[in-house]
Amino acid sequence: MFPKLFVARKLAIWTTITLLYAAVVTVLVKAKLIPNWDLADDLVGGLTALLGFQVMFRNNAANDRWWEARKLWGQLINDSRNLALKARSYVALEPGERAEFGRLLIGFAHALRMHLRGPCAVRAVPGFERDASTFPHAPGYVAGLVFDSLERWEREGKLHTSVWLLDRHAGAFMDISGACERIKNTPLASSYRSLLRWAIAIDLALVPLAAAQWAGWLSLPIVAAGCIFLLGVELAAEEVEEPFGTTGDDLPLEKYCETIETFVRAALCGNDDVAARGTPVRRVEVGATSGQADGL
Repeated sequence: MFPKLFVARKLAIWTTITLLYAAVVTVLVKAKLIPNWDLADDLVGGLTALLGFQVMFRNNAANDRWWEARKLWGQLINDSRNLALKARSYVALEPGERAEFGRLLIGFAHALRMHLRGPCAVRAVPGFERDASTFPHAPGYVAGLVFDSLERWEREGKLHTSVWLLDRHAGAFMDISGACERIKNTPLASSYRSLLRWAIAIDLALVPLAAAQWAGWLSLPIVAAGCIFLLGVELAAEEVEEPFGTTGDDLPLEKYCETIETFVRAALCGNDDVAARGTPVRRVEVGATSGQADGL
């Protein structure tokens, strides 16, 4: 009923600070050190209403980024599955060649995951530890190897159909990579976020002043509730708008990569019938060579 609130720690800190400020304001109001302000309620009400629209827009923009990233990774899963199935059905490959192609499909998912979280060398990608390439874009390097495989199969006459049936899925890899990079590298405008946070700060500064005049110490729970919802939405939006991180509100990229790996291994290693019956599939390291893969 109540999912985990991953921004709870930050929210608790800021709520505590705000409550301490509200307590000081209440003491000053009760001691008549702060005069009553008749327009305080109207001013706070109007500001809060405007702030609500801003927060709603901010939240929608952050969720749009998260949702688009989720759809892109869903597309990557589908294209990886299609490539694995079509390579098995339409290409005359030896078991070792199938395993090598599976290594590339699995490697691209891991390369993209690591690339979106920071600089990533090719040899840091699982299955590519022995690769000495210095190509600056790990996902692009692996995608290039996928295209090299398609070109070689067509040149050697191993394809039983048009290469286009596979090429359209392979081409989607870099489209997905570019779209994810766009989300990562183009956050919401800094000026807009700054204005929103100033508005939240001003609102939280005025609410205790207005509430203390008519509610006294009962204003503290009112201030706490307003702080939790206003700052909570802002902190959650800040996490969600960067969906490729490692916090609880970010996308589970490791799970997506595992989904791709499980399917690709079953499809290209000849164990799909065994897997369908629920029997555990024998696993091999992502970087298995052609000789090692023969026993899959």
